[in-house]
This record gives sequence, C-alpha cells and structure tokens, in this order.
Amino acid sequence: MRRILIVSVLCAIILPQVIFAKTPDDPLLNEQWYLGAISAEDAWDTETGSREVIVAVLDAGVDLNHPDLDMNIWTNPGEIAGNGIDDDKNGFVDDIHGWDFVDNDHDPVPYVGSGSTNDAIAHGSLVAGLIGAEGNNGEGVTGVAWKVSIMSIRILDATGGGSSYNATRAINYAVQNGADVINLSFSGDESTNDLRDAVRDAYQAGVVVVAALGNNARNTDIEPIYPACYKSGLEDWIIGVASSGLTDDHSTFSNYGKNCTDISAPGEQIDGLTYNDSSNGFTDLYAYGWNGTSMSAPLVSGAAVLLIAHYPDLSATDVRNILKLSVDPMPVLGVYRGKVGAGRLNVARALQYGANYGITEVVEDVSNNGVDTSQQEEEYGVSPITGALELISNVVARSYISSPGFQSVYFIANDFSRYAFVNEDAYFTWQDSFDSVSSVTDATLGTLPLGGLMLPKPGVVLVKIQSNPVVYAVEENPVNELSPILREITSEQIAITMYGENWADYVIDISPSFWTRYTLGSPIEIAEVVDISIMKTRQQLANLASK
Repeated sequence: MRRILIVSVLCAIILPQVIFAKTPDDPLLNEQWYLGAISAEDAWDTETGSREVIVAVLDAGVDLNHPDLDMNIWTNPGEIAGNGIDDDKNGFVDDIHGWDFVDNDHDPVPYVGSGSTNDAIAHGSLVAGLIGAEGNNGEGVTGVAWKVSIMSIRILDATGGGSSYNATRAINYAVQNGADVINLSFSGDESTNDLRDAVRDAYQAGVVVVAALGNNARNTDIEPIYPACYKSGLEDWIIGVASSGLTDDHSTFSNYGKNCTDISAPGEQIDGLTYNDSSNGFTDLYAYGWNGTSMSAPLVSGAAVLLIAHYPDLSATDVRNILKLSVDPMPVLGVYRGKVGAGRLNVARALQYGANYGITEVVEDVSNNGVDTSQQEEEYGVSPITGALELISNVVARSYISSPGFQSVYFIANDFSRYAFVNEDAYFTWQDSFDSVSSVTDATLGTLPLGGLMLPKPGVVLVKIQSNPVVYAVEENPVNELSPILREITSEQIAITMYGENWADYVIDISPSFWTRYTLGSPIEIAEVVDISIMKTRQQLANLASK
C-alpha cells in the first residue's frame, strides 16, 4: 500500500521523525511518565500553549502563589484588586483570579482549617498543574500546556464535597468571564435541570467542557454519573474522561460506559503540584502517586489548550472530534470492551489532525516556509508572496495530491482548497489506486488553504453510523458537493429491491465525528432505481487498499 491516510480511526499513524525535540528544563519531568504516554513531548515541537487560552478549574481551590503555577494564573482584566468595587459589573466584587462559591468570596484558594482533608486541600492545585504548570522554567514539573491562564473557581468544600447548585453557578461564571475550556474533576449522582442547562449553554457558547468519569468502577450506561453523562442525542456537550494505566489498560477503579465515555487518559501514579503554605505546615511543593479520573480529565483539558492555541478557530465540537479521532488504541477486553471511549489520548497526533479542521491554522510555509525571507528568496529565487503563487502553479483543481511531510492524501477543490480523506475506504470510493495522486513539496502543500474533509463518494457505498443499525443511501448534493445527502433506507425489503440480496456488503461504517458533515435528506420509503454498477463492496475496498 502506498500511504496511510491521516484521519482514519483504524489506521496506525506514524508521525514525522523529529530530530531536535523541544524539551523543557523542569527537573522533575522524568517523574511524569504520563506525558510521554500521551505524546505531549512530541506535541511541544508544534505548540506549547498560550496565556490567551483560559481554563476554568472548578475544584477545591488552587494555590495561586505556587512557584510552578503563579505565572499561569488568570487575572481578570476588568477588575481592580482590593477596591471593594465590582469594576467590570459582572456581579462579583474583586474577582481578580476567579471566585469561591463555597464561601462566596473573591479568594478561590483551598480552605485550611478544622475538618479539612489533605486530599481536598491539594486536589485543585494538582489538577491545575496537570493542565498548566509552567513549562521550561527550571522549576519542578510541567503541565501539558507550558503557558495558559488558569481561572480558579472553588466549588468543593474542605472535604472535597460539593453541590450541583454551586457547580451550576460556577459554570455560568466561567462562560461569562471568557473561559475557553472548563475542567470538571468531580462527579456525582445528583443531576438537576439547572446543571444540565449550564453544561449545554457552555457547549453552545463554544466552550470545551471536560469532565472526570468518576472512580466507582461502575458502568455508567446503567448508572449514569454527572456532569460527564450530559448530552442530547448526537449533540455531545461534554468530554467524559476515563482513566488508563501504565500499560494503557483500563484502570479498574475508573467508571466506564459507551454513552458517557469519550476518551481515556492516564490516571494512575500521577505526580504533580500540591498546595504549598509553610506557615500552615504545608511545606511540600509536589506530591506523588495520585490515582483517579480527576487526574485524567486535566490531561485532556491541557490537550484542548494546545489545540485552541494552535488553531484558534476550532469549535468545541471540533476539539472533541479531533481528540477522539487521534487516540491510540487500548487493549481492553471483557466488560470494558467498547466502553472506555475512542482510546487513549495522543496530544501530538491531535495537533496533527487539527490541521484538517482549523481553517485558519498557522502554516509557516504560507509566509516564509519556516525560514527568513532571504533564505526563501535564495531557495526559490522569488519574493515570499510571488513564491507562494508560483509554488501552486503545478497543482490542478479537482486533482489528488500528497507531500512527504503530511500523512494524508488530499482532494483539491475548484478554489484550490485541500480536503483530507477521512479514511482509506473514503479514498477508494473515488479512485481505484494511488496512481492518480501527484506528489508535491511540503512548501506547496502549505500554500493551499485547508477546506475540510472528504467523505465517501455518493452512489458508491451505503453508510451507517458506528453502533447504529440504520443504513443510508448517499446522494450528490447539488448545493454543496462536499456535503453529500443521506437518505435513510426504511426497510430491508427496499434495500433488497434497490441493491440486491447482497445489499449489506455495500455498507460501511462512518464515525459519529463525521456525521454532521453530511446533509440529511428525506427517507426512502418506496424502492427507487439506482446504478449499482458503480458501487463497491467492503471487500472490494479492502482489496484496493491492500495493493
């Protein structure tokens, strides 16, 4: 086979080799085994984060003065500290770094005193550090994102308990004050309409909401937990995160379930920040050996930070889909099979896949091919702008191209936008081999704007969503050829009449992530005439891919 397509869920993707990796100088990096497991170290060669990205940590409070976190704490730009006035008129006085909904004040730090537990005191700082402990500062550990703005919102009390009422108010506060990501490292049985609406409203406002699945070793398809299980039909408002172990197996303490789990991430033997206050006896800066989905969720939130920093126009849906599509498979069996999400988080591959979604991605090749102007002029003999125009002169509209540094085959539309095929099956519904694919340089590919994804060719296969038995015919869309029309085949007899006794051989699965890229048409309730001579079975597609 000639090459592997970039966004196939089933294909193994090989990242381009990196010779000089960007490695932070944090002395405890080697203790953070989980960063290597999720390929964060490879991701940093592409993106290390941005303080323009705001993450709300709804927890038991964060150590705002921790030396490995203080530079990454959010500061409310509309508020003047300590003047007792609600300067930005958001309803909260002096909310400089967030808000404490437990004590109803402007100091969202852990409560230290009678009845408090060490776990509750440390929990929020640990979570915040997994997301965004400052990287490459010569201090302790690093977060998935080296740079970010952590908004501390305290909703858990001195023992780690909380209420859906405070969680609801906190989510609304985070959205109101500009959060891009909300991390919810808590779970419970209590569900209210207000909490559900808050999660929905956050998602619809474009905020990525990430929630821990909980540590009760239970099947959430039978016993749902909240907020991770909130969704409506195919509209998934929240990224539910289960825990994986040191060998990518499912953590036995972690909840699981097909309906609520989107992805898994390491949640065992996690080292990171702890609350530091020597005047109250808390002399340690770091703690070791934490276990729980509370640790898994912030790793996913940190990955979301890197995606948003690198591709700022991504929607919340895009971020979720990219994270799910870019996972590494997990060797799970028995009751866990199919119930631990798409797989284990892979941050580097997520950044790679993001290029197929982020239409306004930062592509250095467009302006300078990653070198300065003089080097470009020397290489191409032209100015950067002229060079970009001349580079694409060998690209033909409605052709197929690839380049050495990108693990994908692209379709070139009439406007010279490039569309990546979602998987090999999709490509082979359009072509019978890779012979029609032209090779171009990475510099040429970089000048072509990203348009989106290529779906299977209308009329060539039937499709169904994974885990759903409903089968659809695919027809051309006269308004938008890149968003084919889906028409439900309402009975098996209609399918037999239209496509023959072996009609099921034409059916291929499509990931739910791609479903919204289709246009839904009217159902087929009476058999219609179709041209089955152009159709391909699953076996035929597999045979083409193996050549």
